[in-house]
Amino acid sequence: MILNVDDHEPGRYARTRLLKQAGYEVAEASTGNEALELITSLGPSLVLLDVNLPDMSGLEVCRRIKSDADLSSILVLQVSASAITSQDRVGALDNGADAYLIEPVDSGVLLATVRALLRVREAEAELAKANGALQEANELLIRRNEDLQRFAYAASHDLQEPLRTISNFAGLLERRYVGRLDAEADQILGFIQQGAARMSTLIQGLLLYEQAGQEHGENWTPVDLNQVLTWTLKDLEKSITESNAIVTFDPLPMIRGNAALLSQLFQNLIHNGLKYHKPDEPARIHISSQNKTQDMVEIAVSDNGIGIPVKFQKIIFSPFQRLHGAESPGFGIGLATCQRIIERHGGRIWLESPNRYAGTTFYFSLPNQP
Repeated sequence: MILNVDDHEPGRYARTRLLKQAGYEVAEASTGNEALELITSLGPSLVLLDVNLPDMSGLEVCRRIKSDADLSSILVLQVSASAITSQDRVGALDNGADAYLIEPVDSGVLLATVRALLRVREAEAELAKANGALQEANELLIRRNEDLQRFAYAASHDLQEPLRTISNFAGLLERRYVGRLDAEADQILGFIQQGAARMSTLIQGLLLYEQAGQEHGENWTPVDLNQVLTWTLKDLEKSITESNAIVTFDPLPMIRGNAALLSQLFQNLIHNGLKYHKPDEPARIHISSQNKTQDMVEIAVSDNGIGIPVKFQKIIFSPFQRLHGAESPGFGIGLATCQRIIERHGGRIWLESPNRYAGTTFYFSLPNQP
């Protein structure tokens, strides 16, 4: 609805007729007080407001509309045949008017201005509606993520205990009856032990994946990647020695982040290089870095392994995506955890593996230490 406010009856009639012909519902007022009463009761979308009214200035009517929290969203288009200076227009717009036209106003210009103002208001309403829906969706997502985190934590801890029980009793049976059972029974006990161990590894991987997605902002500190990598290589020392692997690294920068998560990141990437090396030569892994921008550094972890086919490179960071079948250890959580860790640090991770047996280089960016 549009409220047409003008004490000059012929002019008011002409505007009302024009607006109705254009398809708008129109109400009329001839004074400022009458206009304020109708605005309160009708709640029009737009007020076409003359500046010169018999009881109060249209500028004062506009000020009262815009200063009222319940009415401030109403559009005000002021029109005047006498207050036509630039100062008049500036004063009206500063007072809250959404537009200002000077008489005589061409009917086409008036309708175009009204349509433009209403379109803007419709767009604002749609945007507010979309923002409200987005806010609700975000709040729902936050609640579901919190529920999922609690469930994952509780389920994993609750599952570990029966798995330990299964593994322990299977071990007791194996030790007590070793050599006294037939080969099939021994094999079954072995399967039980292996299954429990694999399930325990899967649960631990899921816990790491879930923890990598949690907020760690309170633990964001300056981190020396050289120190983090030294710790990581110490943890992997047995696997590196058994694989006859060679792991080297250039001097790495200081960054800002979480040292524990970054150690897990390096461990997963180096472990991949150890696990998927070529069968006829030992694994060679090299870690290097370079400054890409003032704010970000880029780290590269290169290996001489069997490589990753191009068709799989877009899905390799998704959870439970395994490219080498059940014959290889793991559950496809390691690289997904790496991506979560990098995203928590505000960076990104990607890879290059040009062809089969040409090795793989994982790249990831991290925030440079200020």
